Amino acid sequence: MRIRDYFFIIALIAVAVLVAGCSQTPQSGAGTPVQSGPAGTPVITTPGTASTTGAPATVRSTKDLITFVRGAVNYAHENGRDKAIAVFNDPKGQFVTGSLYVFAEDFNGQALAEPFQHNIVGTSIRNITDPFGVPIVRNLIETAGYGTGYVSYEYPNPLENYTIEPKLSVVSDVDGTYYIGAGLYSSQGDIYPSVKMNLSGTPHNEEELVAYVRAAAAYARANGKEKAVAVFNSPDSPFNRGELVVMAFDYNGTNLVSPPYSPEVSANHINLINYHDPDGVATIRGMRDLSQNGGGFLYTVAKVTVNGTDVYVPKIDYAEPVDGTWWLFSGITVPGYTEAIQGNLTEITIRNHTKIELYDLVTRVVTFARANGKEKTLAAINDPHGPFVNGDLFVWAESTNGTLLADPFLKTAIGQDLINYTDAYGMKTTQAGIMAMQNGTGFSHALFPDTAFNGSSEVPKLIYQKPVDDTWFIGSGVYGVEVTNH
Repeated sequence: MRIRDYFFIIALIAVAVLVAGCSQTPQSGAGTPVQSGPAGTPVITTPGTASTTGAPATVRSTKDLITFVRGAVNYAHENGRDKAIAVFNDPKGQFVTGSLYVFAEDFNGQALAEPFQHNIVGTSIRNITDPFGVPIVRNLIETAGYGTGYVSYEYPNPLENYTIEPKLSVVSDVDGTYYIGAGLYSSQGDIYPSVKMNLSGTPHNEEELVAYVRAAAAYARANGKEKAVAVFNSPDSPFNRGELVVMAFDYNGTNLVSPPYSPEVSANHINLINYHDPDGVATIRGMRDLSQNGGGFLYTVAKVTVNGTDVYVPKIDYAEPVDGTWWLFSGITVPGYTEAIQGNLTEITIRNHTKIELYDLVTRVVTFARANGKEKTLAAINDPHGPFVNGDLFVWAESTNGTLLADPFLKTAIGQDLINYTDAYGMKTTQAGIMAMQNGTGFSHALFPDTAFNGSSEVPKLIYQKPVDDTWFIGSGVYGVEVTNH
């Protein structure tokens, strides 16, 4: 992995000292939350040891986080805002348990409770973003406004040498004036429930996936929302067919139906509009947007663990509206990855670049374009031996209406309108990427030939796109499947 610029790391560390609990959490094991010291220097303090009444002894999953936050919400309802905020601000209080603590903010973005960062209480933290530009607090506010939900972002882990890690917070509205939450880093536990799938049984193809989703939507229209939701959520539902299971949401992104292996999501009406997969792809927001336009395909990943190795195989989801109030989807692993599910990676392309490298390259080219102008930038991008090519990691330029402006390895397509480009499985790759750039994190998945190496077969690709201005943008992609060893 390429190390990020030192000035950027220093800036992140400074922000970590100033940010609310949504962006910094004491870690398990060490039990030592970070507190601001002189000149913003992190110092170590000893946390409280009391546990929250009703909270799990160990928080290792989103399910545990829900329980922890629900307990704090109940306390606030029973004792009132003033007393609850005072207790939440106590570093030795009952809402510091193990590696977690409760934070609280009002809906204007003002920090109300930070047990280990009292210096920021009463200040606005609304505009804080993560290293990839995700607006952390604004997303927390939006999600809490719908009740209870998951919010994903990436942030330096203060007890892991400020290594940037994926993080998930559960947030919940208390009384319409403020919300509370708690967060978990990926090194602490399971923060990606979406990567779970029942991979036993016979694999399905994309035609079967579409037929399944359309049958579920037709059933819902014929039987009404209440009955359909009850049937879909039943562990014995006839719609539970191996990897094919129904997930359903309202148009705010609040879950109505969840798979049998994640019943807490629908039981707690968890909002997932600001939840993203391990690659930063906002899948629920993306499929919601597709459903608003009649439905369509979107890629994400499914995790398979074989002999201590995690393989994130490509998954294709298909979404369709039920009516004007809710929509549903299901997903399958992309056909052709059966051997990868079984741990055989012989014929599978493995990533040799990281998400950070991808983001940094695109950001560097956008900065270059804004400083040097469009003509010079397009010329540089078109050079296969130029400064923006690193093996099969390179950039292209495209207009916001889908016209390819520059590409070092696909010159025959320059000038073509790619807005309706559709891959072999029905995914509209260009539209999904533009949609992610405009409404999500900027990250999307695709299947596309590795043109840098004259490839012809479609390979999983993590894409990141960023606008130069409102007329054109820069994009790049990392080819292959992510594989990590325990």
